[in-house]
Amino acid sequence: MLLKRPFDFCAVLSSDTVERLENVPEERQEWFSSSQVRGCDYAGVDWSRVTPLDEELIERMRGCETVFMDMVMRLEWKRSIPYAVRKQWYLRHLQFWNDYLIRQRINLYISAWIPHEIPDIVIYHLCKLRRIPVVYFHTTTMRDVSFAEYAIEDPAPKIPQRYEALLREYAGVKDWKEIPLSASFNKRFASLTTPAVQKPPIESYKRLTYWGRIRRMLTAQPLLFLQFLVAYCTPTGLRRALKTCERWMAVRRTNAYYDAHAINPDFTRPFVYLPLHYQPEASTVPMGGTYANQLLVADLLNAHLPEDVLIYVKEHPRAGGWLTRSPGYYAQLLAMKKVRLIARHVDTFLLREHCKAVATVTGSAGFEAIFRGKPVLLFGYRFYQYARGVFRVRTAEDCAKAAREIFMHHATPSLVESRLFLRAIEETCIHAVLDPWKLKVTHLSEEEHVRKCTDAILQELDAMNIK
Repeated sequence: MLLKRPFDFCAVLSSDTVERLENVPEERQEWFSSSQVRGCDYAGVDWSRVTPLDEELIERMRGCETVFMDMVMRLEWKRSIPYAVRKQWYLRHLQFWNDYLIRQRINLYISAWIPHEIPDIVIYHLCKLRRIPVVYFHTTTMRDVSFAEYAIEDPAPKIPQRYEALLREYAGVKDWKEIPLSASFNKRFASLTTPAVQKPPIESYKRLTYWGRIRRMLTAQPLLFLQFLVAYCTPTGLRRALKTCERWMAVRRTNAYYDAHAINPDFTRPFVYLPLHYQPEASTVPMGGTYANQLLVADLLNAHLPEDVLIYVKEHPRAGGWLTRSPGYYAQLLAMKKVRLIARHVDTFLLREHCKAVATVTGSAGFEAIFRGKPVLLFGYRFYQYARGVFRVRTAEDCAKAAREIFMHHATPSLVESRLFLRAIEETCIHAVLDPWKLKVTHLSEEEHVRKCTDAILQELDAMNIK
């Protein structure tokens, strides 16, 4: 890319491996270790030379601060980080990057994925505040499909215009078979329209558990395993082991509480299906906005759904951070009159098939639902928010209106509308990805990803008139 569009200066926030950029003078590159900066480690910075913060900037960045404070949960796998520390980190990140953007005259922010790794959300919001162009690439639930995005609240902005045009073009069509799709998208459509459906490709990738990683270390790196074992025999190691046991016990208590109060669903009762998100993850912070707190979602539904409609809440199959759930969390859900916790063994697709609607922050269950004729109450920001049958909920009135449309007017998406939406995705997406995690299940070569994503970046720079 740099051969076609040279940069005068590049600041790179990446892994600990420094790979110098070609066609940018070495002295005009500055590399930051994401693992260090994420924990607010700016080693070597002379803070007396960094522009101090003032009230005006802090107040204008309040929205960012709220997201940042939630996002720090990503670092709480082995410890709890108190509010005072989070606040100190936020102000330090804000001070450094505000000064840096001005001093280095940054005029473009490009990211391989949605800002969600803690310092990058501060950079993103500062760029928005200072009207610095932003472009990042975010994936979908489909293999090797991503979008160039500019704002968290408006994902996949190229879809709606094309989708509306297709709806007009096929206004009289009643049979979805008249709408052409490529072989790969037609295959995806076929899987989405079956009762069982196929899980998103990334869900088929086997993740190693903690004990799985230990076993792999034992067999592949026995000397490292021995060092790991010896480290736990020191006073520090024993304290770590004690903390680990405390975390496991907290998780066991939480799981036991859920299982004791979860029931099998009664499919004779009308219900909205609310599958909980895995947390912490970008799908809720920042993509969920305020509704990253899923208790707020359940509370709104409880207040605005018809009296005879239940809310079936099912926990995510993968365990999240040890602080994301607690017995108290589930107790708050159970205190809501219409909420029922559903047993873990109940199939999610069975719940989707029998529900009157799916409610989600940004989950794949919402995207899958529209292909089964199920309306969706969407509380966050996701690429499928533009589809027919998806009711975007920001306010209490939005929720009440959606409930009326679904339960009084029986609003449902049609297969024609859903297939046209898939067609709009096909015509506006980037048929490649940059996210290393999604590359684990790719069907494309590395060269194809590089070429297609490079072309996409250059097109975006042309569209933003950045020379």
